[in-house]
Amino acid sequence: MRVLPWMLLVMAGAMGTARAQSPDDALANSWVALCAGAAPGGDLATRCAEIFAGGPGSQDIAASGNFLGEIPGQGRVATRDGSPADDQQRAALGAGWSVFLSADAGRLKRRDGTNEASFDGDTGAVSAGVDWSPGTDWRLGLLLNHTRDSLDFLASDGSTRTRYTGLMALGGWNLSDQVSLDGYAGRLQGDYTLRRAIQYTLPSSVTVSSQASASPEADRTLAGLGLTWSLPRGAWDVQLAAGLDWQRTDIDAYTETGGAGLAIGVPARRITSQRGRLDATLARNVSTGWGVWQPMARLGWRHEFANPSRPVAVRFLGDTGGTPVTFETDDPDSGWGELGLGAVFVFTGGHSAFIEYRQRVGHDFLDERLLSVGWRIELP
Repeated sequence: MRVLPWMLLVMAGAMGTARAQSPDDALANSWVALCAGAAPGGDLATRCAEIFAGGPGSQDIAASGNFLGEIPGQGRVATRDGSPADDQQRAALGAGWSVFLSADAGRLKRRDGTNEASFDGDTGAVSAGVDWSPGTDWRLGLLLNHTRDSLDFLASDGSTRTRYTGLMALGGWNLSDQVSLDGYAGRLQGDYTLRRAIQYTLPSSVTVSSQASASPEADRTLAGLGLTWSLPRGAWDVQLAAGLDWQRTDIDAYTETGGAGLAIGVPARRITSQRGRLDATLARNVSTGWGVWQPMARLGWRHEFANPSRPVAVRFLGDTGGTPVTFETDDPDSGWGELGLGAVFVFTGGHSAFIEYRQRVGHDFLDERLLSVGWRIELP
C-alpha cells in the first residue's frame, strides 16, 4: 500500500504525456474508436475499411496524410504583431488636422515543429487615417486598417488565407519635451479561407487524394500602451521605448466540406497574446534643401506573457459517435529580438514620409520580415 501514491503519480504523468501527443499520433490512436462510429455505407466507413485492410503501418500513414498539424497554423497568424506603425502613433505634429496612409508587405516562415506543420507565408496591410491635435502636447486619431495573410503549407497542398478589416483609435500625449505616452485600441472583423490536403498511399496501393475546405469568420480585439524617452545629443537622437501590446483573436467553429469522408469539425478557438516590448533607436537628423531626413537603426526585444500551448479537439463528421481527436499546439517561444532600419523624411509644406525594414531574430521557429512605408499630410 505504501507504493500506491507513487504508482498514482507515475500513472498521472503518463496520462499527461498521452494528452500532449502530436496530431499524427492522436489520430493514429483514434482510428479504432472513430471508425466504430462510422455510418455504414458512408465515405468514412469506406476509408476505415481501406485503412484496416491496408497492411502494416496503414493507420500511421493515413493519420500523417490527414495533415491535422496544419490546424494550429490558422491560429499562429493571429499572434502576429497587429499594432500600428510607430510613426503613426508618435508623429511630431503642430496644431490641426492631418491625414496619413501606410502600407506594409512581409514574409512569414514557420519551421516544422512537433505538433505544427511548417509553412511559408506572405503578409500585407493597408492603413488610412486622420488625427487632430489642439497643440503640441496631445492628439487623437482614427485609423482604418485592412490586413491579409496567405500561408502555404510545405508538406502538402494545404493553405490558409485570412482577411481582417476594422478601426483603431490612436492617442498620444507629450508628458515633457523628452517623454511621450502613446496608445491604441481597436477591433477588426475577419474571415478565413482554409484548405486542408488529404493525401496518402497505403501499402495495399490504395491512394486517397482530396481536399477539405472551410470558411469560418473571426474577430480580433487589440490594444497597446507605450512610453518613449528621447535623449537628443546635437544632431543625434537616442530613443528608449517600452510598451505592452494585448491582442485577442476569436475564430468561429467550423465544419469542413469535401475530404472524401475525412472532413472534420473544429471547435471555436480563442487565442490571446500579451506581448512586452523594449526598443532602443539611434537616429540622426540631416538637414537638406528640401527638408530634414532622419536615418535610424533600432534594436528591440519582445517577450510573450500569454499564448500558451492549447489543446485542440477535432471530430470527424462521418463519426456518429463524435470521438474527439485531441492534440496540442506547440509551446510558444517566450522571447526574441527584432532589428529595424529605416528613415523619416520631413518635407516643406507639411508633408512627411517614413520607410522601415523590420526582421524578427532569435525566435525558436518563426521567421518574419516586414517592409513598411507611409505618408502624412498636415492639412491647412
